[in-house]
Formats: sequence, C-alpha cells, structure tokens
Amino acid sequence: MSEIRSRYIEMPRPYENGYGAVESELTFRASDRRRAAEHRAAAIELATLYGVEWRTPWRLTPGWTVYREITEGTPAGRPDDRRVIVTAPARALARYLAALPRVLAELEAAATRAARSFGRWRRSLLATLSGALDYEDPNTLRVRAREFRTAVLRQVVGHLRTPPAPASSDPRRPMWEQAAAVAAEVWTDRPVDPWAVTEEEVTAVLASIIRPQPVVIIEAEPDEQHHQDHEDEATEQQPAPVAPARRAVELAPAAPARHRPPHRTAAPRPGPRRARPRIVPHRTAYGSISTPPRQPQQRQRPDTAQAPPAPPHRAAHPSTPVATPRRKAAPRDHY
Repeated sequence: MSEIRSRYIEMPRPYENGYGAVESELTFRASDRRRAAEHRAAAIELATLYGVEWRTPWRLTPGWTVYREITEGTPAGRPDDRRVIVTAPARALARYLAALPRVLAELEAAATRAARSFGRWRRSLLATLSGALDYEDPNTLRVRAREFRTAVLRQVVGHLRTPPAPASSDPRRPMWEQAAAVAAEVWTDRPVDPWAVTEEEVTAVLASIIRPQPVVIIEAEPDEQHHQDHEDEATEQQPAPVAPARRAVELAPAAPARHRPPHRTAAPRPGPRRARPRIVPHRTAYGSISTPPRQPQQRQRPDTAQAPPAPPHRAAHPSTPVATPRRKAAPRDHY
C-alpha cells in the first residue's frame, strides 16, 4: 500500500515524526471548495471519535514577500481548508486512515439520497398545490437544493457521535426547512458504522508507515581490540628470521673501523654581490623590474704616491715650467 487515493480524499503514506507518533497529511480532492470543506469537517469529526489529533497547515499567498507584507499589508497566507495533518500513535492512526475513505463515501451517499428526495418533492404535485414554489425561480431553487444537501450532510456527520431519534417530515412545510428530519430518515434507512474496520486494512496501513533508518556504527569489542593491539606489538618486536649461511658471516668478528677525520669543505669565497632587482615606478602601467647600471670603479690614489720622473731624453711639456739649476761661472784668468 503506497497511497490511499479515493474519489474524495488523498492520503500519502504515513511517516514517523521522531516524537514516538505517526503523522499523515490528508488532502480533500473535491472540485468545489464548499464540498471540500464539508469533507474536511467530516474527517475532523471522525478524528475526534478515534482520538486522533489534527491541525490545519498554513498555505502561503502566491507572490508573497516580506516587502509586500510590510508595505501593502498583504498577509503571508491563511489556513488551508483543503488539508489536515493528523497525528496519533501508530495503531490508532492506522485504524483511522483505514476507516476514513469508507466513512466519507457512505456519508456522501446519504447526502445524495437526501438530495434526490428533495428533487422528487420539487417535482411533485403536493409542492405545487401547497404554494411553496410560487415565489421561487430555477436559480433560487438550485441554491435551495445546494444548501439543503449541505445541511443534511452536516446533520449526518453529527449522527456519527449520537444516533438520531426517529422523525418524519411534514408535507405542509417546504423541504428545505426540514433538513434535520430528512437526515434522520436517511440515517435510519441506512446507518453509517464508523468502527467497521477489518484487521487486514489496519495491518496494510501499518506496513506502509515510513520509518527512519537508524544509523548503526559497528565497532570492535574492547577485549578483542585490546588483544589485537597486543598481537600487533608482538609482531613488530619479533626480529625477522635469518638464513643459516648468512648467520655465520654476521657472527664473525669484524675489523675495527678506521677513524677518518670529517671531510671539510672550503667555504665559498666572498665575491661581489649582485645587485637586487628593484621596481621602477611610473615606468609602465604595472611597473617594471630593472637592474641599476653598474658604476665604474674609481681607484683612489694613495697620499704617498709620487709621479715618476721624466726620462732625460724627453723634454718636459711646454706648459709645465721646469726649474733649471744654475751653473757656476768658470773663473777668468787675469793677466
């Protein structure tokens, strides 16, 4: 059983709500809104009989926004008169869901029998002679018939809780004023039993309940885990088996190893540092990376350095005065 879908009601599979109860959302499928409200009232009356809690869900207004509700005062929504959410323990809800489609169908059949009796009275000679139809036209008679059927259905739904007393209609009064008497006659002719539910129907609804699957975490037992840890440690500490041919080689005394000084590596000589790249702003749209040009190295002369003497065969530069030593005059002979 995946879904109960009858002529008057639609019930998806019930589900557990997580609080130890089972829920189901009922949708009334009548094309007429007034007829759907009648079926909803009948479902609520039957839920009260079975001890099932019910509530009306909320339906948002199409195109609703918070801005429209603040500025225009448009309400966010209103109670949905085509849906009812019922909540109860699993077995109580299963009995209710199994009985609801049959009870609705029988109540509709009783209201239909009352509407047919109204039609027969309207076409009878007694109604014409009594003068009840003198001031009624076809449109008003159509409204009278619809209101009469609704009143009879309301009376029949009330008879689910308390059966009516025997009554009969008065032929001198109009039929639309005798809804209670006609409902009692219809109920006496064919009563509706709200408790006529078979065990097979209840079992089918119980089997269709959607239950959440619990998450199961499988862990090792504490003793087994402790024993497994000890086995892993023993396996790691046990040395690996050695071949017999290789064992003799390993037991032979080994020659002492020579002590070698640690290998020293020469430190790198300090050299001229390379100039780091720098970012030159306002060069391009995103800047550019360039290396500054190398400046020529100028050698600084020491203070004690002197110019080398000019060679003897090369005269000094004419622009440079050269001090020439004076020679002493040779003595003259006086005679």
